[in-house]
Amino acid sequence: MVYRIARALVSTVMTAPATHTVLPFDPATASDREMDEVGRLEQRLGQERVSEDPPQPLEVIITRMRIESPSQWRAMFSARDAEGRLVGGAFVGRSRNEPENAHVRWCGLGVHPDHRRRGIGRALLAAAVGACDGQGDDLVFMGQTSDRVPAGDAFAAAVGASAGLAMKTNQLDLSILDRAAVAGWAAQAHAGYRLEHVKDRIPSALMPAFLEAVNGMNDMPRGDLQVSDEHTTEEQVREREDWRRKAGARSRVIVAIHEATGSGAGFTGLFYDPRIPQVVQQGGTAVLGPHRGHGLGLWMKAVMLERLLAEWPEARYIRTGNAHTNAQMLAINTQLGFRHAWSTIIWQLPQAHARTALLGP
Repeated sequence: MVYRIARALVSTVMTAPATHTVLPFDPATASDREMDEVGRLEQRLGQERVSEDPPQPLEVIITRMRIESPSQWRAMFSARDAEGRLVGGAFVGRSRNEPENAHVRWCGLGVHPDHRRRGIGRALLAAAVGACDGQGDDLVFMGQTSDRVPAGDAFAAAVGASAGLAMKTNQLDLSILDRAAVAGWAAQAHAGYRLEHVKDRIPSALMPAFLEAVNGMNDMPRGDLQVSDEHTTEEQVREREDWRRKAGARSRVIVAIHEATGSGAGFTGLFYDPRIPQVVQQGGTAVLGPHRGHGLGLWMKAVMLERLLAEWPEARYIRTGNAHTNAQMLAINTQLGFRHAWSTIIWQLPQAHARTALLGP
């Protein structure tokens, strides 16, 4: 793999600005000094995306980057100027245990604001595309931009990517939450259903119902994204749980169970890192088709909110992403008090287009 990346970089380095160099980067072997540089660049880029938050702790950034998951393949790159200063970075990756979307390569790319519009972004993306050489002929590169960083949308359009799915990041300010209303929704009876609470790790006995509920996410809006239904497995769930444990993060899940059958009717989940105490990330929420119309989504989220307030009192915000067309979930979030914070777009770039735009014919 190292040889293949290096070989792909020959044309990349030549097309990079004369004053900059793009090279492979591996967190597993990088020095503490190098990781500190990467962390500080990510802090700078993070402040641009979410200026109201404190800088993300370096420890969190570095720990997450160093974690390697068994099924993950990734390649990472750094861009440095003539003085050797880190000015940009990129990664491309996939999960080997997600066969339904084996063609998707997720990408992330960032260039320091003072070094943009010099071809560094193109050189980094070319390196990422080149790293996937030999992995198939139908690959599609996907990445997300935010309207708070207009340079991201401009770059995606300039390299020939197309907008696949427009989304909103919605935010609930817990300091002004209507707790009485939440308590009322949480206390409402839902005949024929019960809620199972999970802390960090799904019990084996609950796993079948949880997987049934999670796979209800397949009918969420996907816009024009070239992706297929995913079939979440226990292996995938355990790997994600292990990643959170290594990262020092916490998760809470509620699974709605249909009493008559014992099947999973729905679920909702939260992700929290105590070292970033002000923000809780809302994970997926779904209610399966046969169980809709009973208010399960609002019930689960209200019960989860009460749990969050009791367990993580330092939290100030909950943030979640929703497709613009996901009317049902947007309505529930609005009822709970979520408000629009910023918008994002998931872009996609087929391999053939990427090669023409970045690596040449």
